[in-house]
Amino acid sequence: MGIIGDAFKKLFDFLYSLFAGLFGVIWDGLKWVGNLLKKLFQNLVDILIGFFKVIYALIEGLLYLLYMIGVLAVKLFLVIFEAAKVLWSLIEGFVRTLASLKYSPRSGGGHGYSEIMGKLFSNLKVMQIDSIAYILLFMLWFITAIAAIKLISSIRVGGD
Repeated sequence: MGIIGDAFKKLFDFLYSLFAGLFGVIWDGLKWVGNLLKKLFQNLVDILIGFFKVIYALIEGLLYLLYMIGVLAVKLFLVIFEAAKVLWSLIEGFVRTLASLKYSPRSGGGHGYSEIMGKLFSNLKVMQIDSIAYILLFMLWFITAIAAIKLISSIRVGGD
């Protein structure tokens, strides 16, 4: 290799060290610009993510509110429906009682009310105050209905 080989070797070593340093500086500059852009855009991305998290939480809250309004509407409908059923039963009981004011006592129903009512009607008919027996029968039914309603309303859901 002689003089020309050594000269080329020194020239290429010089060019290598020159370009290695130059490319090292360029690479460090590119890394610095990249880190700067990362820091700038990371703050922007964090702001956007925070904004969309808030929007998502608002949408989630609104949907949960709509769900709970639906649950409340269903529960309210069930309460009103059950109250209407109780009211209908009460009205039906009143109508049946008023419709059966013509009471013909007969014996043997297996319970004591029929026999007692029969004796009461027959004894009051003699004194011509059997209409009081009808009023007493209505009062008996009415007091039984109120007692049943009080009993049902005193029962708590869940055993509390």
